[in-house]
Amino acid sequence: MLRTHTAGALRSSDIGNTVTLTGWVNNRRDHGGIIFVDLRDSYGITQVVFDPSEEAGAHKAAEALRSEWVIQVTGKVRGRGEGLENPKLDTGDIELIVSELKVLNAAKTPPFDVDIDKDIREDLRLEYRYLDLRRPRLQKNLKLRHDMMRVIREYFDQNQFLEIETPIMVKGTPEGSREYLVPSRVHRGEFYVLPQSPQQLKQLLMCGGVDRYFQIARCFRDEDLRGDRQPEFTQFEIEMSFVNEEDIIQMIEGCFHDLTKKCAPQKNWESYLDNGKFKRMTWLEAMSTYGSDKPDIRFEMKFTDLTDEKSDCGFGVFEKCQHLFCMRVPDGTKLSRKDIDNLTKLAQSHGAGGLAWVRVGEDSGPVMKNANTAFIETLVKKTESQDGDLIFFGAGDFHQATEPLGQVRLAVGDKFELRSADEFAYLWVTDFPMFEKKDDGTIQAAHHPFTMPHKEDLDKLTSDTMSVRSYAYDIVLNGVELGGGSIRIHDQELQHKIFETFGMSEDEIQLKFGHMLKAFQFGCPPHGGCAMGLDRVVMLFADEPNIREVIAFPKNQSAQDLMLGAPSRMPEKEVSEQNIAVLPEEE
Repeated sequence: MLRTHTAGALRSSDIGNTVTLTGWVNNRRDHGGIIFVDLRDSYGITQVVFDPSEEAGAHKAAEALRSEWVIQVTGKVRGRGEGLENPKLDTGDIELIVSELKVLNAAKTPPFDVDIDKDIREDLRLEYRYLDLRRPRLQKNLKLRHDMMRVIREYFDQNQFLEIETPIMVKGTPEGSREYLVPSRVHRGEFYVLPQSPQQLKQLLMCGGVDRYFQIARCFRDEDLRGDRQPEFTQFEIEMSFVNEEDIIQMIEGCFHDLTKKCAPQKNWESYLDNGKFKRMTWLEAMSTYGSDKPDIRFEMKFTDLTDEKSDCGFGVFEKCQHLFCMRVPDGTKLSRKDIDNLTKLAQSHGAGGLAWVRVGEDSGPVMKNANTAFIETLVKKTESQDGDLIFFGAGDFHQATEPLGQVRLAVGDKFELRSADEFAYLWVTDFPMFEKKDDGTIQAAHHPFTMPHKEDLDKLTSDTMSVRSYAYDIVLNGVELGGGSIRIHDQELQHKIFETFGMSEDEIQLKFGHMLKAFQFGCPPHGGCAMGLDRVVMLFADEPNIREVIAFPKNQSAQDLMLGAPSRMPEKEVSEQNIAVLPEEE
């Protein structure tokens, strides 16, 4: 080994010992002929001292040192002396008097300071990611990610799950997002795809008699990016045989109990539990109460349903809409007219025609001026409002009346600083709709096509399709969906019927999913599972704004790797060997 200790290991008990350290020059200070260097590695920082009276040769060599040079130093550990300690460092009671210095690698001046935690252009950080990774923030995040993966593996191992790797090159069976294609050189004109998830493979493992499956899996989706999306990402997931929804929810909940206790002990989360368990609500309750299928329950501001009261309220906009909801903001005087205008624009950007409002106790705004007295009195009574409170309305079809108002709720929560990062509010949302309509009016699975419909709704599959509920569930933390799962269809006839509900022809069914239907004919057990986005979970535990901060080598918003320069053009010979022709760009 090139070192006897790491830069974070030495303590007062090591005083008098001769040791060798290696690492990077975090910074260099010349104080009256004595040179001080903070030597950094991934374990910590040790102050090393070059004193010409102790070793003139080492001191002379240290004059050339600059930030990020890689060095090896040998010397004797001594105490810093009373009043000179640095309580911010674990090694702050000691320093190393250097007798020997060896430069292992000199370094160019970095494009940004590695030793200072300040804002740096993200494109620069991604281009020089290997430098960015040296910063304490990223080092801390990678360590947290490692710790969380270890806890996850230990938990599922203790609960008799087998960790099984599934293939990366699989059959293309679209599940909602665009897939990355992998051309086959051997089988001309045919393709593999990179999996969006191991969904079908883990179900086939259940068919294969694996009782409990677990994997930390790499997944790929060729879609537009956001702060919490990447073209390649990691999820941890399970699948279990002979279980119901409650079994899976309790298994996942136990995992997050362990994760929170061991990796985020500083968070207040137990006060949000309901008899020791995460709170639960149905999808319909979540949408009707918070305007979101992943509500943030760290603060109140619940909706009130006024649909029954709107028909003769006197305000034409309300009378004509299908649904009417409202949200009371206590002490709405904190919101100025400019704030209300900004909230109106926010609601409109999410599909609302506008944002009606009333300020209780004041005769202002179109609602107060047009609605009848009985409606206003009912409004105040149902919302338990006081003078000065502000009430916002959502009107339209169900989604139009709830979702924009849900966005307004979150914005007001931020305005009033009600979403504390010190709080962890877990929640299960259950009973999601089985189907949703695409823009062209056709039906698709709201979750995925292997989700089991509610047994009480099976007779509605053809008569009232859009009202069918599913045995699907999401786990939510602070308004962010961590992941979700469902009980799966294990009956071949029911699965075939679901495919037909999507309008798929028999040929299309067999082409895309014939292998699943075939497996279900050979004694497939009842089963279900759940998958969580690891990057997103670590992001929340690390209090980071996006998942790029917890991934070692992320892509940018355009799915580019600025460090490696990927994607890039390939030699024409290699491209043609894959039976690919690159079309010229359209002018």
